[in-house]
Amino acid sequence: MSSTRLTRQKQEFKRFLELNKDSDMTVAEMAERLRDSGSDIGIATVYRAVRRLEKEGLLVKTVSGSGATAKYRYSSGDGNVRSIHRVFCLSCGKTVELTYNFTDKLEKSVSEATGYSLFDHQVMFYGLCPDCK
Repeated sequence: MSSTRLTRQKQEFKRFLELNKDSDMTVAEMAERLRDSGSDIGIATVYRAVRRLEKEGLLVKTVSGSGATAKYRYSSGDGNVRSIHRVFCLSCGKTVELTYNFTDKLEKSVSEATGYSLFDHQVMFYGLCPDCK
């Protein structure tokens, strides 16, 4: 594959991620959405791009529960993503994103206790959804 084609694919993939910046997607979901949009980027290229962009801090990996497939979310480039708060059903795997921020005090407390300069966080609660309990 020529470097011109690779450059076009990298740019196309980055545009795709920017357009889906609030979505958590597996590599397979990314490849499927790209294919559905008419892209010729294959799944092997998506895997390589995900590994590279995760190392560069442009993708943040999340895993929701034991045995779950890794999902990735676009980042601002400094490793930060929008604060994420979720509830995960241990039975069916359904995940609900909480729309309110309740962790500012917790983040400040963690920062004071550890000396870290915190930029963002992710919180996951585990339990059973109303359908599974």
